Amino acid sequence: MTHTEPEKIVIRWTTKDENAIAAIRKRFNMPSYTTLNGWSPVEVKPEDKDIFEECARRGFFGIMPQKWCKNGEQYIFISRN
Repeated sequence: MTHTEPEKIVIRWTTKDENAIAAIRKRFNMPSYTTLNGWSPVEVKPEDKDIFEECARRGFFGIMPQKWCKNGEQYIFISRN
């Protein structure tokens, strides 16, 4: 069995439902960090990818064409061009 690394994804919250956001953050172990424009960095495990994408399809968030890295305590968002 091979171990696959989590995929680094950036999402933009579309829901304003704070309870839904809290539940999704807890389910996917997301940091509480969100930028002023609503972006959040996420590491999605391969086994969680289907349910993560279902949350996006249901309109809780959109998946952004960005990637990210962390420098100390600072998140750096990079365009996927």
